[in-house]
Amino acid sequence: MKGHHKELIACFLVIIVGLINSCGQRTSIPKDLLKQNLKLAGKNRAELEKVLSHFSKNPRDSLKYQAAVFLISNMEYNYHYGGKWPARFDTLFFDRVSALDNNGIQKLRDSIETEIGKPGNKNIEILPDLNHLSSTYIINNIEEAYTSWQEAPWSATISFDAFCNYILPYKSSMERTEDWRRALKERYNHLMLDPDLPKTMMDVSCAIIDEQRSWFHWTGRLGYFPGVLSISQILRAKKGSCNEMANLGAYSARALGIPVAIDYTPQYGNDNDAHRWNALILSDSTSEHFEGGEARPGDIELTGELEQKFAKIFRQQSGWVHSSFAAKAFSLRLTDIPEYLADPRIKDVTALYTSVSDVRLSIKGKQGTPVYLCVFKRRNWVAIEGGFIQDQSVTFKAMGRGLVYLPMYYSRGSYEAAGYPVLVKLNGKIDELKWIDTSHQHLHLYRKYPFKRRWAHNMIKDMTGARFEGDHNPGFQNSVLVHRLQSPMVQYRPQLINHLEYKDRAGYDFCWTEVNLNPPVKFQYLRMVVDRSQPFRVGEIEFYTKDSRQPLTGVPFGNVPEPHYAFDGFPGESIKLRRDTTKMVWAGIDLGERKVVDRIRYIPDPDRNAVTAGKTYALYYWDNKWISAGIKKGSGHLLEYKDMPSGGLYWLNCIDCDSSEERIFTYENGNQVWW
Repeated sequence: MKGHHKELIACFLVIIVGLINSCGQRTSIPKDLLKQNLKLAGKNRAELEKVLSHFSKNPRDSLKYQAAVFLISNMEYNYHYGGKWPARFDTLFFDRVSALDNNGIQKLRDSIETEIGKPGNKNIEILPDLNHLSSTYIINNIEEAYTSWQEAPWSATISFDAFCNYILPYKSSMERTEDWRRALKERYNHLMLDPDLPKTMMDVSCAIIDEQRSWFHWTGRLGYFPGVLSISQILRAKKGSCNEMANLGAYSARALGIPVAIDYTPQYGNDNDAHRWNALILSDSTSEHFEGGEARPGDIELTGELEQKFAKIFRQQSGWVHSSFAAKAFSLRLTDIPEYLADPRIKDVTALYTSVSDVRLSIKGKQGTPVYLCVFKRRNWVAIEGGFIQDQSVTFKAMGRGLVYLPMYYSRGSYEAAGYPVLVKLNGKIDELKWIDTSHQHLHLYRKYPFKRRWAHNMIKDMTGARFEGDHNPGFQNSVLVHRLQSPMVQYRPQLINHLEYKDRAGYDFCWTEVNLNPPVKFQYLRMVVDRSQPFRVGEIEFYTKDSRQPLTGVPFGNVPEPHYAFDGFPGESIKLRRDTTKMVWAGIDLGERKVVDRIRYIPDPDRNAVTAGKTYALYYWDNKWISAGIKKGSGHLLEYKDMPSGGLYWLNCIDCDSSEERIFTYENGNQVWW
């Protein structure tokens, strides 16, 4: 289905080229786009003309007429899926999914697809909105949107431009069209009648999110529907991913006349993922971000960067954005554009979220040649911003800092390097990552993907409730509780902008927990015990006497396989057992005699991205393309590559791992530095 989407967009791009002559600053509509869209509507043109006629009769409807012109002039990208399969799947899936966990959701989808088949070209139709929306639907949407805007206590603070872009739209993506405004207004109108709730956009938006928190749950298992879920499907499923959360937040607020945008990063700069969320438009220059179903406006700790870094953030608009790369490209009759940059209705808002710099690179070539700044994504590079060669250089505006980018040419889905990778430092300075032929180094590689600080919280949390016991006999018949593992107090959440230097700079050692025993204990036998309700996952356990820098040694034993893995001095060899409800599991050590212990250190088992014995790895370095530096089999906790050039960019690929998480890195002062 994604292929059909690209073909449809490509068709529209060809039509749009040459239409851009001039436009008004308020509505951002190219001069002939209304005329062109009426032509594209084909047999449905009469329906669209009915809308224009309806609002042209009464001078008091002049703003509604402008809204109708705006809506129709910006409709050529909009479409939805129809056909027998989506209709049948809708009736069988969304009313049953709300009570299911992730496994249940997958089983339900599998059973439905067994019954009605998988979605495909024969049972799904692509329905462009220009060709299928009725005049009644469009008129009602404009009337209801306008009424919500004008009746809102904050209407005087909302410009017509904000109304057109963030209240008027009848959809946000490729979801099916629905009469949603009235239903959502009825659902949340009690907030407008609540005498104790201040009637501000911020307060009402917070109240909407509070209501949604009570029933909405995150899941990434709803799958490709096809297309994005409609608002009625979200309300029935009561769950979804960030796509559904963003739509839920936007639709609900817009129904009450609150302008809410959808902001998104198509690709993080240091992670293989994307994200969408909401922005409450307080004025034409200020906004507060939030997440529908989860986080109130201003809840930075939930809607901030966490450990991802933003390379580029865009805001969905309904109107044409002349500063967008696509708009500039169309003016040059360029239609072969990378996917993330092909929409002329996206506004760059990166500077609202993180520290940015303009990146100017010297690139020789024909004047006006497009060049793209790319980030690494799952073994490939993808364009996140574009520019044009001017006087043998290209400038890329407002790029996120603390990231590595690669300038590239693009043609029909293929990329070619246009220069060296560049590191945009936290202070805004730019370094080219070039190989230094005269300087070679030995690499000791421990990971293929950076360790995330949030993982430490989750890994330690999974051990909560486990306990250490001591005894004078190996059977632990009279065991004494030495220490019970506590839940970590606060999860690491970096602040926006200020914590860029900490991201991707944690290591697995970050997970070590140290416990001082007061008073000390004296035993020959010590063990860690995990009850039936928990998995047993530990990387290393260490017991210390007072003032000792080395852990006590002894003979490991226990009722788990390979108990010595917990005491071998190497956390990479760990005990990993699933939850066993039939027995209590433990790993312990015989110290040989009774010894005083005043300190315990322990660490959970490592994540899946550490170098693992028995797995096959290939190291690559970038020199206008990825070049292999050799394949090695993991024989311990690290891989060693000798006599490697320094100064450039590496990528470690695991050929037979069950985790696809991999990132690029440089090698500095004996350490992998992740980007």
